[in-house]
Amino acid sequence: MSQRRKRKTPGRRVWVFSELNHDLQPEQIARILVAASLEQAQCEADARRLAAEMGNSDVVDGSGGEGGRHD
Repeated sequence: MSQRRKRKTPGRRVWVFSELNHDLQPEQIARILVAASLEQAQCEADARRLAAEMGNSDVVDGSGGEGGRHD
């Protein structure tokens, strides 16, 4: 099996699963996705709050950084 390589920017989280779990139920998948989404939303809110406190008028995007690059 070939391996994909991609550079990860600092502070960006990556989920790695060593093998498929065919026993996962839709409810378990939903809980995992909701938890990750809530964490991302909190990071974005924190970044916006920090930018506002610093008087930064730039819009903070969903990647957790400033600017428009999305990986």
